[in-house]
Amino acid sequence: EQHLSKRTNELFDLHDTIYIYDLTNTYFEGQQNKSTLAQFGRSKEKRSDCKLVVLALVVNVEGFIKYSQLFEGNTSDSKSFLQIIKELSIRTSATARKPVIVMDAGISTDDNILLLRKNGFDYMCVARSSLKEYSVEVNSTPIIIKDKKEQPITLQKIKVADDTDSYLLIHSQAKQAKEDSMKNKFTMRYEQALTQINSGLNKKSGTKKKEKVWERIGRVKQKYPSINKHYDIDVITNEQGNVTEIKWKQKPMPKREGKYLLRTNLDEKDEQTQWAIYNTIREIEASFRTLKTDLDLRPIYHKTDAAAMAH
Repeated sequence: EQHLSKRTNELFDLHDTIYIYDLTNTYFEGQQNKSTLAQFGRSKEKRSDCKLVVLALVVNVEGFIKYSQLFEGNTSDSKSFLQIIKELSIRTSATARKPVIVMDAGISTDDNILLLRKNGFDYMCVARSSLKEYSVEVNSTPIIIKDKKEQPITLQKIKVADDTDSYLLIHSQAKQAKEDSMKNKFTMRYEQALTQINSGLNKKSGTKKKEKVWERIGRVKQKYPSINKHYDIDVITNEQGNVTEIKWKQKPMPKREGKYLLRTNLDEKDEQTQWAIYNTIREIEASFRTLKTDLDLRPIYHKTDAAAMAH
């Protein structure tokens, strides 16, 4: 792998000024009882019934894989970072300037960003936390660009309190429309589930015991955690301890849809250049798609870890 990484740079005159890092997982067909790699985890293909293996990739902007590593299926996006950065530090130690690491929100924890700083890497990522207290930079005006589908995206430089990193506030109308649609869909399903529980109170065989009703409500809360926090639920009982009515009220929801923050330690003044650097992350998404479809990485039918790793 290291030889191929160096050889492709020589053949195509590449300098690898930007590396993109991300993780994906693929699932096994079979029980994999003797495997240490195969573990149950959060499947990105919604196959929670199957054991998984996690694949970490570092890719350059041309799409060449620079480094890969397999991890257990229950490895989170941020846990594998230390090993990857150590390897990249070894491979890039001879270069005059280490490449910029581009990451998505799942990997850009504060600990991982601190790790990048300690190893001398520049980075560009999506800020994990929700919008903090911030102010618009002096002499900064919003810049409107268009994506590949000609939909407008607004870029605005901001300052976040007590932080030396540069931040770019992104507002995408397409992302806002998508998130609004998802929020409305989940809100409707959440209220439908509560209505169904409430309707059962008037049925002869319906659940009426207070403990059982709260159990059913708890399952709804667990299914829709992002919506549940915006609701107040009250259960009304009679003298026998049976529930007679369920009342709920929606609290005001924050209007943050379509907005997110890009975070970087690069001394880059141009908003469009920062946006272009972050958008290189689409390259690794294309790499994952090619691996899983054209190269049949998904699913894995092998029974041993050695065969699975070879696959």
